[in-house]
Amino acid sequence: MQVYIHQFANFLRLHMDSIAVGLVATLLMIYGAYINNYFKKITKSIPFVGRFALFVLLCSAGYAFISSQAVRFLKMFLRGQGDLPLIGIIAAAFLILAFLARSGKDV
Repeated sequence: MQVYIHQFANFLRLHMDSIAVGLVATLLMIYGAYINNYFKKITKSIPFVGRFALFVLLCSAGYAFISSQAVRFLKMFLRGQGDLPLIGIIAAAFLILAFLARSGKDV
């Protein structure tokens, strides 16, 4: 059984880039509206043109920076895990994200 666990963990390691991007993108998809609403709330005193420019900056540079750094840190964290913890963490993360998306009516 240990051989199969090791083979599956190696398969996951080979696809770590896609897994990390998938987890981060799903998380940003679920909570992106909350981030946008919070950003709108803290910039409501700024004139429309300034608010619009800051929103474009948030969407173009902010989300790109957040996602690139989150993917990098997630990959570093996952690569440091043993075979069985790696499988468990990835499975649990996708299940939790599915539950969060379902409870948030994103699915």
